[in-house]
Formats: sequence, C-alpha cells, structure tokens
Amino acid sequence: MQKVGIVTDSTADIPENLVQELGITVVPLKVIFDDQEVLRDGVDIKAEEFYPRLQKAKNLPRTSQPTPAEFAAAYEDLAAKYETIISIHISSKMSGTIQSARTGAQMVPGADIEVIDSTYVSMGCGFIVLEAAKAAQAGKTKEEILFLVNDMISKMLVYFIPETLEYLEKGGRIGKAQAFAGTLLNIKPIVYITEGIIHPYEKVRGRKRAIDRLVQVVSEKVGREQVLCALAHGMNPEGVEELRKKVVTQINVIEKPIVYVPGAIVGTHSGPGVLGLICCPLPT
Repeated sequence: MQKVGIVTDSTADIPENLVQELGITVVPLKVIFDDQEVLRDGVDIKAEEFYPRLQKAKNLPRTSQPTPAEFAAAYEDLAAKYETIISIHISSKMSGTIQSARTGAQMVPGADIEVIDSTYVSMGCGFIVLEAAKAAQAGKTKEEILFLVNDMISKMLVYFIPETLEYLEKGGRIGKAQAFAGTLLNIKPIVYITEGIIHPYEKVRGRKRAIDRLVQVVSEKVGREQVLCALAHGMNPEGVEELRKKVVTQINVIEKPIVYVPGAIVGTHSGPGVLGLICCPLPT
C-alpha cells in the first residue's frame, strides 16, 4: 500500500502521461507576459504554445513561484491520503519555489512533509521525482525514498547547449560578458548545473561539434554504467534527433530516452533552440 505522496513543481518538466501514471502532484509556477497576462506553466500555456510567443515578445516574460497557500492546498489534499509527503523542487539557487513550499508545509499542522532541494531543474529534478514516485507506488518507506533521492542528487548530470546565451543573461542567470562571447563566430556554449547553479563548461564552434562534444563529455563521466536519459529541446526537432542518434550509440541508456520540450519557466531562461542532455545512473 502506498504511504508516501509525491509533489513537485512545473519546472521539473515531467511529461504529462508520466505525471498521471505515477500520481504525482505538480504545483505550477507562472509566466507573466508584459506584466499583465499571468499564465500557469503547463496548465494555461503548454510548451509548444510558449516558444513562438517568446520569440515574438518585445520583452522577456517574467516568472513567478507558487504561493505558500498554493503549496498548502496541495499538501492538505495529500495529507488526507498519505502518511508522509515528499516534495521535490527546483534548485533553491535558481528560484524561491522551495521557500514557498517550506512555508506552505508549515501551514498544514500535523502533516509529515519533507521538502527537498533537488539542486537541479527540468528533468534533472524530474528524474528524481519520477523514481521517488515509482518507489512510493511500490510501497517503499519515507526513509527508503529519501535515501534514493539523495543518491540520485549526488549522481545527476545536467548539460545543455543554448542556441544563444541572450536569454540566460536577460534572466540574470549568467553575466553579460559570457553572453556576448557566445554570440561570436557561431560559438556554441556548453553549460552545466552543479551545486544548484548554471556554470559554463566550454565553448565549441558550430552545432554539430557542440553536440559531439556534449555527448563525449557525458559519456566519459558515466562510462559503461546504465543510465536514465532525457533529451530536451526548445522546439528544435532536428537538433534533438541529431543528439539522440549520438546518445543511443555512445551511452548505455536503460530505456528509450525521454525526449521533451521544456515548459515556459525553463524556456524563458534557456530560450528557443536549446538542446539538453540529462543522465543519471540507475539508483541503487
């Protein structure tokens, strides 16, 4: 019998069919166009609708975290069904979402709620949520699930190639100088997430070389170990297919990679055309 309920936020970018299948509760962040149109990520605006709007927008949309009351409402619903709630979220260094979740948890007295900073975003967080939800469905205890979550956090690899650094710079995720350097001479930056923050890894000339290098870097890190794998793309089907072909021949992927388009919150910062490679060894 399932005793643990699993919660995340919309920046985990988990495909809707898996959210439904595994009974995951997703609390959406919001994207705000022109300071007036407020849309819930994945609810009022889907990823496929978002990117064309982003490219046409005069100003970069703003993003906002869920309120503590929105988390409290989700926790109250789950507290009636489960002994424990585990709530896993976007890096606290990228968003105030986890602070809202912690405050929301305090608004539900008597409920046993564990709020976890995944230190990642998109499917870097999403894979942790998926495996936690599978373990919960299998009847694992709170302690067993928390062990699994921490194990995955320590092994997760999240790398991506933005089409341009303009969106990361506008959103305050990297400095102006780094963004400027990336626009020169068809240079493609490879960036990665560690300790909850986006860092530059290296710059490569041209998309094909950047994809080759990205797969090489991740392949060297995982060796022949079996890994979970997701491929992200900001409405860039050709690029992600090129990436997929390299990944399946060079990395020991357990199942078919999850190919997905990041939602509005992640897309606001990563921009159109981005390619991402997220891998994690199978949890022990």
